[in-house]
Amino acid sequence: MTARTPETVSVDLDRSEVALIIGEDEDNGMSVRVVAGSEMPEGASELPAAPEIVLALAMRLLKDPDFHDDVLDWYYEHQDEDEEEEDEETPGHEEED
Repeated sequence: MTARTPETVSVDLDRSEVALIIGEDEDNGMSVRVVAGSEMPEGASELPAAPEIVLALAMRLLKDPDFHDDVLDWYYEHQDEDEEEEDEETPGHEEED
């Protein structure tokens, strides 16, 4: 049996951007990677806000098994709000009484 190599996708980040990449491994476990658009200085006492937030999210996802459920719950609860905002911004859309 031949192991299947997953396809990869390239993403270009601006130097100031940081990406949180979440996936599933072969055992249906979660994989988490952090990729920065530029090198972080070695020995820096503080990180800029964006990398620090992304690292905090990554650590929370890895160390708190219930956190991803909370994030999904939050997403689904607020998804309807986003759709309502889009409808309100659509020209010619009027609410029916």
